Amino acid sequence: MAFPDDLLEQAYDLAHKEAANPKQASLRRAVSTAYYALFHLLIDEAVSKWAVERQRSILARTFEHSKMKGISDDVLRAVKSGATLPPELHTVAHAFIQLQQHRQTADYDNSRQWSRTDVVKVLTLATDAFSAWRAISAQDAAQDFLLQLFLPRLPRQ
Repeated sequence: MAFPDDLLEQAYDLAHKEAANPKQASLRRAVSTAYYALFHLLIDEAVSKWAVERQRSILARTFEHSKMKGISDDVLRAVKSGATLPPELHTVAHAFIQLQQHRQTADYDNSRQWSRTDVVKVLTLATDAFSAWRAISAQDAAQDFLLQLFLPRLPRQ
C-alpha cells in the first residue's frame, strides 16, 4: 500500500480509535491526516513522472500547501466560468480546499469540538477525492493539474 493510502487508513483508524467518547486528539489527528493523505497523493502522482528517481524526494519538497490551494481554486473558478474539465477534477480540487480548511481548524482552533460524525464526513470527502483522482489520473486535465501544482504560476493574460 502506498504512503497516501496508509495515511487515509490511519485517519479512519484514529477516528474510530476509542469506541465510545472519542478523544478530541484522535478526532483532530484524523482530520489532519486525511488532508495530508490527499496532499501526498497528489505529490506522489506528480513526482512519479519525474525521470530521475533519485531526485523525486527533492522535487516532492518543492510543493507548497498555499500554492496547491490556489491551483485548486483556479480549477473551481474555471469550472464556474464554463471550462470543460472532468467533474472528477472538480471533486479533487474542491476536496483539497475543504480538507485544508478542516485541517487548519482541527490543528489550530481549540474552541471547535469535533464529533465522530463530523470527522467521518471529512474522511468521506478524502475518500471520494482519492476515488475521483484514480478515475482521471491518466487524463490530460489531471496531468496538467499536477504540473501546475509545482510550476511557477504564470501571470494571467
